[in-house]
Amino acid sequence: MINKSTLVQGIGITNKRVSGRLRFINKEKSTDKKSTIYNVGTELLRLDEAIKRAKGKVWELEKRARELVGGNEAQIFEIHAMLLEDEDLNELIIAEIKKGKSAEEATRLATKHYERVILELGDEYLSGRASDIRDICTQIIDALSGNEKDSEQIDGQYILVAEDLTPSQTVLLDKSKILAIVTFGGTPSSHTAILARSMGIPALVGTGKIDYLLNGSYALLDGAEGTLIINPSETQAEDFEKKRAKENKIATEHERYLRSLMNKPAVTGSGHKIMIYANIGSENEISGALSNGAEGIGLLRSEFLYLEKNSLPSEEELFSTYRDIAIKMGGRRVIVRTLDIGADKQIPYIDMKKEENPALGLRGIRLCLGSRDMFKSQIRAILRASHYGRVAIMIPMVISVREVIAFKELLEECKRELSKKGIPHDSKIEIGIMIETPASAIISDKLAKEVDFFSVGTNDLTQYTLAVDRQNSSVSGLCEENHEPILRLIEMASREIHKQGGWIGVCGEMAADLSLTEELARIGVDELSVSVPYLLGVRGKVSECK
Repeated sequence: MINKSTLVQGIGITNKRVSGRLRFINKEKSTDKKSTIYNVGTELLRLDEAIKRAKGKVWELEKRARELVGGNEAQIFEIHAMLLEDEDLNELIIAEIKKGKSAEEATRLATKHYERVILELGDEYLSGRASDIRDICTQIIDALSGNEKDSEQIDGQYILVAEDLTPSQTVLLDKSKILAIVTFGGTPSSHTAILARSMGIPALVGTGKIDYLLNGSYALLDGAEGTLIINPSETQAEDFEKKRAKENKIATEHERYLRSLMNKPAVTGSGHKIMIYANIGSENEISGALSNGAEGIGLLRSEFLYLEKNSLPSEEELFSTYRDIAIKMGGRRVIVRTLDIGADKQIPYIDMKKEENPALGLRGIRLCLGSRDMFKSQIRAILRASHYGRVAIMIPMVISVREVIAFKELLEECKRELSKKGIPHDSKIEIGIMIETPASAIISDKLAKEVDFFSVGTNDLTQYTLAVDRQNSSVSGLCEENHEPILRLIEMASREIHKQGGWIGVCGEMAADLSLTEELARIGVDELSVSVPYLLGVRGKVSECK
């Protein structure tokens, strides 16, 4: 251990300050004997089975992430599931196996080649995706070797130091032991950084290599200043503690203030009431939503019921889950978004052709209207659940009145089928649509006559309006700089739905952006639906609006 005081500079992911001892984790060394020639057929079969097991593990991680940090961040693992099916990567692995390599060594070699190609492009966003490639290839290798452990176990609390952490390692961390994370590489836009921030774990990324001999040293991590002081002097420690005490006092007082507002209506100074709802992706998130003051569920992503299975879920399975959620919400509104797959969400048992641009392809309501039996099964399940609580139904990716009318015809058909069988349901169930495209906002005057409410999915609305990939760090800043066109579209939709006596909510990331809360209130937004960790903050901000 080195006792000399050392200052390490990085990029802070949160503004928190923590102190503790450093614990390094090592990368596992390859033990594959490259000189051995393996049977190609056997190794290809092993690879195929390993990929299947890795996919299963990825969906387990997606479920865990959804419970920990909400649906938006859990989508990272949906991307991982897609990467496991990446044809270019799989072809690289297969090519190495055909040269006589073991499936493990072939996967390692293909990963290195793929990473090298990505990193040579010099793009920050793509560099972050290199970590995702490493992650899914590690999952494959672990499945091949039977080394599918969940996380590295170390006693006591510590600041975790690693060359890099993959998203899967991050989501499996024991939060009771991790004081903070330090990685030699990484960027604030990497998936690992996003997860750490959402999990409330302070992190410092991009520090460059730190000497392993410092393992076990006491250190001070300052996320606000992006520093790690290892073996601090007495003066440095005292200064750090003063800053931390002040920070903790402010945070405690603010938390107490927000908790005092939890069971009160969120009303602006002008008297405009805004409903504060939660976005959830599973039944397990309900307790957290209620304990943080959610007045309802503004977005229940129903994809989790399909993504976790190897075959199409039955109507009974869907109904059982929707019913349980409705009951647990105790009469509060639960808005179920109908199946939204396509684009970045693929379901292996539904035959979907590979598309050049899936974000503009067969997804959401487009796919569902073309799969009548599957869609009707979900609609009937939602209708049946509506007997047990205040349930509403909402369809995604609408661009025309024709789509809404086609949906409503199916809905009425399902109601008739249930009535014939004497199955109780809410015959006047609320109907809503997602405003996610410029088209739906522009024709909102016509759409408003067909539905009870709008819910604005600002993530897609921003992407489609600005022609910007929000996950691409090279252009993602354009989303932050160009709120005006999005707000104008929301205002247009707000005006038209209110004319018809309906209401409008926002359920995308913009709903949690406190710098926009006052503007959203001004243009008449009636509901803000956010991931569970943001509920209290949004409620507090609404009460501060003029």
